[in-house]
Amino acid sequence: MTSTPSLRSGRLVLEPLRVEHAAEMVTVLADPALFTLTGGAPSSRTVLEQRYALQVAGSGDPTEQWHNWVVRLGDAGPAVGYAQATVRPADHTAELAWVVGTPWQGRGIAREAAGLVLEHLLARGEVNRGVAHVHPAHVASQRVADALGLAPTERLVDGEVEWLLERPGGG
Repeated sequence: MTSTPSLRSGRLVLEPLRVEHAAEMVTVLADPALFTLTGGAPSSRTVLEQRYALQVAGSGDPTEQWHNWVVRLGDAGPAVGYAQATVRPADHTAELAWVVGTPWQGRGIAREAAGLVLEHLLARGEVNRGVAHVHPAHVASQRVADALGLAPTERLVDGEVEWLLERPGGG
């Protein structure tokens, strides 16, 4: 399993996910509106702890690596969301996902956090494709994907449009 490093920008710190983050993230992810387009509902602290334990353990599949971060405003600021990447080195692909809690939306945090993740993965040289799956009605996530340089494709995955960035090289 490849370790997940901390990532930083001028205002954000992406901390590698730990089970202990559940205590803080239960509040960040408490708004049912976050799940309107994607389905589901807010999770309890216990459920988040269980989910985070599985995510921290990794995929168990040697052909893919899971990287999960909690997005924080600065070193000592609050957690405001998360970013994820499932990396498949064999096909040089990173599948990206991001969620920002309702109170912090509209500030460019998702774009900045997902951009940090994508830049990090591209710089490692193992990845030259970025993929995200975005609900057709989720305009904010479409804007994030577009800002990252991803473009919508004709492919639908579980009702979501696949967005893709391909760069020459990789691997």
